[in-house]
Order: sequence, then C-alpha cells, then structure tokens
Amino acid sequence: MAMGSADSQPSLSSASRHRRRSNRNLKNTDDSKDGIKFLMWAAIIAAAVTVVMGFTCTKVYMSSAPGLGITGLVKKAIFVAFVLCNSIPMLTSVVALMHLLWAQRQSDFQPIQKAMLRAMALVTVAFVSVLVAFMVGVCLLLILLPWRTYFK
Repeated sequence: MAMGSADSQPSLSSASRHRRRSNRNLKNTDDSKDGIKFLMWAAIIAAAVTVVMGFTCTKVYMSSAPGLGITGLVKKAIFVAFVLCNSIPMLTSVVALMHLLWAQRQSDFQPIQKAMLRAMALVTVAFVSVLVAFMVGVCLLLILLPWRTYFK
C-alpha cells in the first residue's frame, strides 16, 4: 500500500461533518444563553433604576406644587421631559426582556442571534435614555430645591 493512496487518508463522512456542525451549534447556543442571561440582568437593572428615579423625582415635584408662576411652567416642562425620558427605558427594557425570554426557549442559533441583537440595541437605548433622564432629573431637582434656605 502506497503512502499517498486513497485508503490511507481518513475520509469524513457526511454524518461526521453533520455531527461537528451540530456540536459547534450547541456550543454557540450555550454561549448565547450566557449572553442572554447577561442582557436580561442589564435590562432588569435599567428598569429598576427607571422605577426608582420615577418615584423619587415625582415625589419631589409634587411636594413643590404650590410654586406656580413662570417658574412653575419651567418646572412643568422639565418634569414632562423627565417623564418622557424616564418612560423610554422602561418600555425598551420590557420589550428587550420579552425578546430575551423568547430567545431562551429557542434551540436554533439563528433566531437566538437575531433576538440577542435586537435586545442589545434595545438595552443600549434604555441605558442612554436612563442617562438622559438622570441629567434631566438632576436639573429638575436643582430647580426645585430651596437654595436660599441654605445660604442664610
């Protein structure tokens, strides 16, 4: 038997190629499941921060209701901007969680990957909106605090 003959080289049957491909897909889906868990925690944290900021700033705003006039209109406009900026991360976090819960139940790699990309974009929008809502909330609190009482 010669060294370079066809009998001496290992041949890959279609079954072994399919087995390798399925093992690679299983590894990819397992890695994706870890990514899904991470994104789910990120979306939950964004939603929790949003709820806390919403309750805190709403309480402060409602306690300063007697101050009407031109400053009341500025306070109202900033409060409306805060509520809008605060509702965006809550909605996007919930939608991202729905995508991720759906992706957890999938066994094929392609739908998992698509759902993770959508959820990643939604979680990114949620965190950017949380930052904007935080800045607007800080501006609102700076306007609402009675600074004159601290400097008398």
